[in-house]
Amino acid sequence: MNKITKKLFRYFTIMALFLVTTVFLGFYSVFRYYNYHYQEEALKERTKTIKTQLETFLSASGPHRGQGAYLKFMDDISMADTYIISKNNEVFACGVNTIPKKEPSEKVLAIADKIFTSGKPQQLKEWKPQGIRTIYLGYPIEKGHATAAALVVYDQIDLEQHSFFLAITILGFCLLFALAASGILSAFLVRRFMTPIQKIAAATRELTRGNYQTKTGVYDSNEIGELARETDLLAEKLDAAGRKSKALEQMQKDYIANLSHELRTPVTVIRSSLEAVCDGVVSGDKLREYQEQCLKESISLQRLVNDMLELSRLQNKEFPIEKAELDLLMVLDDALRAIRILAETKNIRLQYNRPKSEWCLKGDYGRLRQMFTAALDNAVKYSPCSSLIRVRTWEANGCGCISIKDEGCGIPEEELQHIFEKFFRSGKTKEAGSGLGLAIMKSIADRHSIALEIQSGSGRGTDVRFTVPLDSARKCTEIVP
Repeated sequence: MNKITKKLFRYFTIMALFLVTTVFLGFYSVFRYYNYHYQEEALKERTKTIKTQLETFLSASGPHRGQGAYLKFMDDISMADTYIISKNNEVFACGVNTIPKKEPSEKVLAIADKIFTSGKPQQLKEWKPQGIRTIYLGYPIEKGHATAAALVVYDQIDLEQHSFFLAITILGFCLLFALAASGILSAFLVRRFMTPIQKIAAATRELTRGNYQTKTGVYDSNEIGELARETDLLAEKLDAAGRKSKALEQMQKDYIANLSHELRTPVTVIRSSLEAVCDGVVSGDKLREYQEQCLKESISLQRLVNDMLELSRLQNKEFPIEKAELDLLMVLDDALRAIRILAETKNIRLQYNRPKSEWCLKGDYGRLRQMFTAALDNAVKYSPCSSLIRVRTWEANGCGCISIKDEGCGIPEEELQHIFEKFFRSGKTKEAGSGLGLAIMKSIADRHSIALEIQSGSGRGTDVRFTVPLDSARKCTEIVP
């Protein structure tokens, strides 16, 4: 047995011993008390009977049949030493019959004096060695309304040794049997109690070894069962965290691979072009073409590095952004003006009905404009020529909602959960880009507590929605459906 099992068994054994001892002592005390009490009450009943009978003899007008024999054998009737003391210690007589003369002790005479003085029953109890109790019972014998004599009964009450020890012996054997049975039951209960704890401990050891698929297998409806359920829940969360960690690790590897790829392409083009120029392989008009290509690739490389730095700063919660009171609709207006020129090159119409109210919040004007511009730029980039982009605004539940919906190719539903990851690009798109635009847009939204949601599907276009908490004191009152 392990330490806690031994401790529990020891506790159960101590408790059983305590209960057995308590029961034994309680039974001994109660049995002893009631044994004395029963004999005392029986003596009182016999004494009262003698008192009643003597008063009957005294009240009779003539001799009563059996009176002499009753007086003669009164000790046998009371089963104790019986004294009838008359006034002035004279011989008590009922008619012609008298009580056989016995020398009363001083205590008997003292009790008799109290009876004559008070006219009330008297009682005296004394303990003697070896558990013997002596008792003196005194009652007045009345004739008319006067005390004619004092009835004093003296007896020694002792336990019925044979019955008492027999009962104690039987009880002792029963308690010993109960103690042995409780020991066996305690061992069984302790083992049953420890089994789920051992299962939980085993499951915990498996968790420390990295086996997050383990289960306790304990389903009790008590505190241990609750602990087992929490352990199983912990295993599930650790398993999910482990999978997420592996996914993050894979994303990090993919990030490095994508970054390397994105950097390698322009660097390779620039290097090969410069090597050709330095080796004199190209000249004349071809030389200018190589120079323009190097410039183009360096601009692309600069944009990629800037996007990476921008995203890194936005995702760093300690990097401050400048926030001030502004009208969000004015920021959206500014972004729409900037994107109209790009939309006109593809003959794309922008539909926007601006409400007359103000949507006020505290934010960074430049970052918010960058967020809306990125959303509108993607809408224009992935929309076919001569299509329509709808920009809607409305209010719901104290928040301002902005929707930018295009009629482009859309994003497959299975790719929606990855669109905000770094360097992620839909397999359907053929447009050039770093794959960091949506990640930057999401970071700006998060820094302003703006909920960003993208609804899309293959061939259904894309709907980018921003839900903005407004200043309740100055929020717009016009609702646009």
